[in-house]
Amino acid sequence: MYRKFVKRILDIFLSFILIILLSPIMFIVMCITLIDLGLPLHNLLREREGMYKKTFIMYKFRTKVLDPDGTTKSSTYTKVSSFLDKTRLNELPQLFNVLLGQMSLVGPRPFIPGESDQFKGRISEKRYLVRPGITGLAQISGGREITNKKKFECDVEYYDNLSFLLDLKIVLITIGQVFCVDVDKIRKKKEKENI
Repeated sequence: MYRKFVKRILDIFLSFILIILLSPIMFIVMCITLIDLGLPLHNLLREREGMYKKTFIMYKFRTKVLDPDGTTKSSTYTKVSSFLDKTRLNELPQLFNVLLGQMSLVGPRPFIPGESDQFKGRISEKRYLVRPGITGLAQISGGREITNKKKFECDVEYYDNLSFLLDLKIVLITIGQVFCVDVDKIRKKKEKENI
């Protein structure tokens, strides 16, 4: 029941409400991006693989400096854009993807088309039976710090255990990770400085 109907209804309702509530923040982020990085504002409108591997355009504010060839392959950030990336404020436009039914608030992070080919035999097709999410089990389990193998394991674990309580847990932990200060990281940094 939750997997087939309730999850989507919640996605529509919550994304609509969040777009209204967060539109002033999105406008501020848009202005900051324009001043800091200039045009284009978007992340080059790159395609992603969604449910059943159907491709879609994932909306996201650009945080990387453009290379001379017009790409962002060098992955260079400014201080401001690095902050937007770390706090995930650049991903707020993905709420529109959720409202359009291309993404969910919670689910596996979407691949760039063709990116999954290099992991053939290691990726369960289960990850494509649910909509990709703005956040997910892999993101709260280490995100960029964990291996692809661990991410794939998280995707399967999420699919197998998908429920309202799991989605709620992931959302609450994500909010904590974005807005709370990581005390352990600060303590470890101070310890290194004192050595």
